[in-house]
Amino acid sequence: MSLGGLFVLLTLILAVSALHRHLAQRTAVLQTAQAFQFSPYIDVGLAIERGLPWDGVAFGIHSPATIDPAALATLPALRSVTLAFATGECGKEQWGGFDAQRLVQANLAALQRANLGYIIATGGARAPFHCNDSQGMETFVQRYASSHLLGFDFDIETGMTEAEMRSLVREVRRAVDRHPHLRFSFTIAATAVEGDSGGVNDTGRSVLQALADAGLTRVFVNLMVMNYGDPSAGSCVVREGHCDMVASAMRAVEQVHRHYRIPYSRIEVTPMIGVNDVPHNVFTPEDAVALREAAQERGLGGLHYWSLNRDIPCADPASPTSALCHGLPTIGNMDFARLLSGSVSARDAATDAQPCIDGSR
Repeated sequence: MSLGGLFVLLTLILAVSALHRHLAQRTAVLQTAQAFQFSPYIDVGLAIERGLPWDGVAFGIHSPATIDPAALATLPALRSVTLAFATGECGKEQWGGFDAQRLVQANLAALQRANLGYIIATGGARAPFHCNDSQGMETFVQRYASSHLLGFDFDIETGMTEAEMRSLVREVRRAVDRHPHLRFSFTIAATAVEGDSGGVNDTGRSVLQALADAGLTRVFVNLMVMNYGDPSAGSCVVREGHCDMVASAMRAVEQVHRHYRIPYSRIEVTPMIGVNDVPHNVFTPEDAVALREAAQERGLGGLHYWSLNRDIPCADPASPTSALCHGLPTIGNMDFARLLSGSVSARDAATDAQPCIDGSR
């Protein structure tokens, strides 16, 4: 064989090898999309302004994101993240005032290089996400398309009429049909009152009814298991004068499963780590371990948490609930990620805790 022929053969072998690696990574990501999902939320606006308590990771808008693959070695079970929140109209959505296309250009390539899958979350507590036509939904879906896109999460909490909510459900149904390989979920607030309340609030009941009316069964229902209120039988499962965060979460799961006949494999849970917005509600390291075990035992479809931005101790232990720290002084940076993924025990997390000043990494 001539030198020229040998060079062509080597080039072809390298190209085939690179293609094989790419296809293997894509296959793993797509399999993950429909399997049990551990995918913590990132408040993208805060991550751009302040960064994350995750060494080697910085999101960007004015400059490209930096995600050091070596940093992933400290979080071996973290293979995907949920980016929150896109708001406004599908196809014309914004991210906390940031242009959607600029956010994509600054961040998604870095996620792919780090081999991190990602879910795009919409709505949330601050503003709704609307969608009234299939063209807008398809523009929205395609904007974030890549080999590492796992799917979309629609968090419905505020500011939507019944008609707007049903319009969104209709367009999601069409998107599910067009993109069966992607994961679609609806996030709603859970309740944990005694009796058979259905496990969700009024907004959640409207969402679940709309899903049933649309025949939309190939989606996940993600329960926000947080902020139950004062410890009482009318709010949560009470243990020793406090809301038992895990028992309350699983009560909501059982009620949703039983009342709406949703399979466990289609139910997910999302706690708020540390001190919740309702200060009486505190999600501890022991809760993290117990909830992970309960989710696995029940065969739930996913476990997430709010949020990676908060996965850090507060510089001032007496500070109020913060978007930038969890309020538990003995739990170190990213320890809830390790606890909820099963990488460490609650005792190890407390032993290894390192103080962090002013919410910096």
